[in-house]
Amino acid sequence: MAGDSITQREVTRRQLIAGGVGAVGGLVVGGLAGGALAPKATGTSGGSRGSIKVVGIFPIGGVIASDGKEMQNGVKMAVDEINASGGLIGYHLDYVVIDDKDSSTDQITTAFNRAVSVEKADVIFSGYHLASGPEFDIVANAGALYYNVNTQQAWVDRYTKARDKYWGIFQCDPTESWYGQGFAYWVDGALRSGQLNVSAKTYSIISGKSTYGTVIANGFDKVMKQLGWNQVSTDGVSEGTAVDWGSLLSKVKQAAPSVLFTSDFSPADDAAMAKSWAASPTKTLLYQQYGPSVPEYLNLAGSAANGIVWATVLGLLPDKIGADFRSRYQAKFGAQPGWANAGGCYDEVNVWAAAVAKAGDPKNYKAVAKATESVIWRGTTGSISFVDHTGVQFPAGTADASLGQPHIIVQIQDGVQKVVSPAPFTSGTFVLPSWMR
Repeated sequence: MAGDSITQREVTRRQLIAGGVGAVGGLVVGGLAGGALAPKATGTSGGSRGSIKVVGIFPIGGVIASDGKEMQNGVKMAVDEINASGGLIGYHLDYVVIDDKDSSTDQITTAFNRAVSVEKADVIFSGYHLASGPEFDIVANAGALYYNVNTQQAWVDRYTKARDKYWGIFQCDPTESWYGQGFAYWVDGALRSGQLNVSAKTYSIISGKSTYGTVIANGFDKVMKQLGWNQVSTDGVSEGTAVDWGSLLSKVKQAAPSVLFTSDFSPADDAAMAKSWAASPTKTLLYQQYGPSVPEYLNLAGSAANGIVWATVLGLLPDKIGADFRSRYQAKFGAQPGWANAGGCYDEVNVWAAAVAKAGDPKNYKAVAKATESVIWRGTTGSISFVDHTGVQFPAGTADASLGQPHIIVQIQDGVQKVVSPAPFTSGTFVLPSWMR
């Protein structure tokens, strides 16, 4: 992937014009989504060519409702912008939301069966699902289109074994496997550059017991050992349960590692961990996985979050496109978006819309899927392009930032999220936490 040039895989200006959309230098600009994707026709509702049934499936009534709301808002914002600009190549988007609550296996199955059998969706959007799995065969068997940001290596494994079956499904972000590997390289680089002032190359792991948490922790462990670091303790937690952080962190403090890597993705869990850590910290850099990206985290953790480092491969970037999205989101919903799923779900709608414009017919699902494979969409989370129907990570997955979504590493400083890696997407520099000085 890193060797591909933009001209090999881009949506060209001629193709975009033929599809009825605008482009900048052959590359679709996501920050201008509503206006770019709509024809310059009259009207703000209805569609001269008919309508497209769009279904969003989100966990908005259960244990991850705070993240589910981000997903829902991102999709709604994109749909509303397209409709307000006259629709998508003359079609109005008819939007229906389905709540899969706690996104258990049964709830996911019920939601997706309704989407394909009752709603008869032309396209389905979602963020992620806790018991992800049954939705893929439901969508595939229905011959439908489905765009998500599940962040799963398991999806890549599934797709590569049955490409002809899962042709209509796209994961619009990189897999979770990059989290642990990417942070290992960053922390080793921070030590070598003098940013991280520690006396020993030692680390501890507290892994989430889900597949997601385990893949991330194992990736970190493997690369850290390759880089010459030594593991001094390891433990695990079931995400979303009443975790006894006092006991777990006491074991870590006895081992006194230079780095503590955790892969529990729950914002509430991570906030409770931050508070427990802040009560009696040791000279250890604390990394948390994804949870701090959700707005409720800072509300729960308060000042205990200062100094903590976290990361996401689906990050709302601190650039012009990201700032414009934040401004419009604030105006629409009365709150700032989080750092992942609001922008990520907004982007996936526009990836599909660009593919529809290129294919010319939203009802020709296979043509839209084929077009999606060659789209490069510069969205709020970076440049989305596909290998094995999955987003590409920058900088490890590709050295070309115009082809990948940055794995952003963020530090919380005085209550503010500062992106400290990778360049050129940074908004600040890493600062040694107060408890390590």
